[in-house]
Formats: sequence, structure tokens, C-alpha cells
Amino acid sequence: MYSSLVSLAFLSGLLVAESFPQRLSLENLSSQTIKLSLTLPTPSNYELLQTEDFSLWSEFTSGIASENPILFEIPVTSSPLFFQAQWSIDEFAISIDAPPFPIKVGDETTLLSQATSRGQPVSGLGMRWSIDRTDIASVNAMTGQVNALSPGVATMTLESEDGTLVTRKLVIVANHSSAPQALDAFFGLDNALPVASMFLCFQAPGLDGMPITFTHSLNHDDVTPDKFRVITASGAKLMPECATLAPAVDGNESKTVLLIGDLGNEQVDPIDPPRKVLIVGDLFTAEDQPGGPQNLVGAEIEVISLFDFVRYAYAEVIPKKKWGQSVPAGAPAGAPIWMVQTTWQGGISPINGDTTGETERQFQRIGMAQDDGKVTPVVPFAITDIGDPDNHHELWVAGPGVPLWVEMDPEIVQDPRGDPNAADRIFIAHP
Repeated sequence: MYSSLVSLAFLSGLLVAESFPQRLSLENLSSQTIKLSLTLPTPSNYELLQTEDFSLWSEFTSGIASENPILFEIPVTSSPLFFQAQWSIDEFAISIDAPPFPIKVGDETTLLSQATSRGQPVSGLGMRWSIDRTDIASVNAMTGQVNALSPGVATMTLESEDGTLVTRKLVIVANHSSAPQALDAFFGLDNALPVASMFLCFQAPGLDGMPITFTHSLNHDDVTPDKFRVITASGAKLMPECATLAPAVDGNESKTVLLIGDLGNEQVDPIDPPRKVLIVGDLFTAEDQPGGPQNLVGAEIEVISLFDFVRYAYAEVIPKKKWGQSVPAGAPAGAPIWMVQTTWQGGISPINGDTTGETERQFQRIGMAQDDGKVTPVVPFAITDIGDPDNHHELWVAGPGVPLWVEMDPEIVQDPRGDPNAADRIFIAHP
């Protein structure tokens, strides 16, 4: 039951939310007469009450709205009069049409609603949209236009002016957009690259190693040491001896540049740790990347300390046309299959020495989101792209819904220094 209060003494109505119409209004017809108007959605049951002091209400009139507006001419009295309209619609319901699923960060969409009485459409009602997670999406309270801001699940609420509420979940996924980004630089080894690294760079053994991860594959010919400068805490600008995409050069890779050289000191005197990496020369993405070749020159990347736990740097859904292999054994029959590529800040290996990939598989989960907003953690049925020393894995997951995030338990894998991973969760980007 919705109520609206209006005072004849002040000739003004009770203020309501901007999306809700003013149902009672007043107008001076003369010094002796005032017009009271009641405008309702039809069909509506209404009762109009009056009082002089709010202590005792009496009925002025009631009925079923059959015309709009309903007009009354009321003589002006020496005492103020107050009126309140109460109204309702029989078998009234509102609903929200199914929104797009999923919505990508950066997308805009307008949610549509329906109002019915006894199964028939009702128009002219005030509606107001709201959302419980303004960090995930914004919504126009009047129109229902949604702007997706960050990945996650948010609840939309539609409120009719009669107080009826209905909710709908929105699932928003990360967007592997056409704009490439430099993600992070990980100070992986300080004066400790092993002898085997000479196959990547002849002078590498005993030098520093710093992998830099990107969202998009890079053009191999652009990856040269002169394109990079490492800035240390003292302000020193250091150019690496080598810059290479190896060993991460398999299909869907070439997203990690390994810098090799004297890149600062975090555990060797004099202490002068690296703080950021600048891209000072043309560094283009590969031809086949979204948006075509784009230049990353001018990017600045904060350096993650040698002593920090290793974490995910990026995760993305790989489209089927780019799988480059058949589905691994173990896939549930008839279920949709997804390949999710995870990119770590640097190369990792299981702490327990397992070389089969089972350790990494069993202790990772992918959150599969349904269109109703429910998210179910699912253990991948397979893991591929293991056994090489790069920072990429491929997780295979099956089931309804879409991959929203990937997570791993703590202290399952370690970086080349032997530092364990932290418990981590990262949202998965969609093409």
C-alpha cells in the first residue's frame, strides 16, 4: 500500500524520491476554493483520508480509480486540512528482464523491467534502480542504465513506488581489452641466475633476473635491452644486458620479457633495490593481438620486491580457435569446456618436486559463475603447458557458467629463489 500526504494549509505535497511521481497535488482556484488532484496508475484501489491535526483521521472518499486525475474542489477553511491518499493495485508484480550474461568491464547496458496487474501491463508507475556494489557497477536510478566498472557479482534492486521490490544478479567479468597493459616487474633473482641461463643470454649466469609481464603478446623483434631502463631507489638508471621473451614463447605466450643484467641490489651491498621499469623505446604488440599492433613506449611498471611472495600476474580465457591442441583427457561428457591461461609473476615449480602438474591442478580452483549470480569453485580437470621453465600454465575446466576467477592455496609452488606462493585469487579476463 502506497501513501502520499499533502497539506492544504501550505499547498505543497510530501517530497518523495525523484523517480516516484507526486500523486497528490493542490491548486488555488480562488480565494475560497482549492482543487485537489489525485493521479493514480489504473486500475488502482484508493482511499483519501483527511485530518486537521494528525491525531484523528477520517475518510474523505474511496473507490477504484477510473479516470486520471481524480479531481476534488474543496472549500477553504479557517483550520488547515491535511489529506493522505492510500492506494494499491490488485495482484501487482514487477520483474526485471534477463540482463546480458556475462557483462564485461567497460560495457554499458540498460536493464528493462515489467509491471503487471492480473497479468496485464501497468504503465505510469514510478520505479527506482539501485545496486549493492557501487564498486562493481553504477546504475542510473531512473533509467536502469548500468556501467560495468570491475569484475564480480552485484545485486540490482528495482523498487516500485508502491514498495514492491525485485532483485536480479549481475555477473561482470574482467575484459581482455584491445588496450595492452604492462602488469608488473618481479625482481626474481639478485646476482643468482643459474648456469643454465646462458642459453637465454650468454653472460646471464650470476646476474639479476627480472621478468616483466604484459596482457598481450609482443612483437619479438622489438624486445631488445635498449628499450628498457630499471630505476633503482637511489635514482640510478640501468639498462639490462639482455631482454628476451624466452622461455615463454609457446602458443598464446610471448607476454613475458625477461630482463637480465645488473638491475639493482636488494640483498647484496650496496643495497639499492630496483623500484620501477621504464619502457623507453618502441615496443609493439604482435600483429594478431586485439586492436592490432600497439606501442607500449612510455609505460612505467612498479617492481615487486625480491622478498615478496610470488603471485598470479594475469589470467585469461583462451578462445577455442587459439587452443592449438585437443581437449585433454578427463573432460566431463557433454559439458562446455574452457581453457584458462594463468600467468605468474615469474617461473614457478611445485614445492614438493612433483613434475606431473597434479600438484598445481589439485590446489587451484576456478570460480564458475552462473547467470543467477551463484559462483561455484571448480577444480580444473586438466593442466597443460607444464614442465617448461616459463610462467604460463593452462587450466582446463568444464561445466555451465563462465570462469570468473582463479585461486590457489598458499605454499604450493615456489619461485626460482625458493620463495613460496601466497594464497591468491585473480579475476579472469575474457576476450
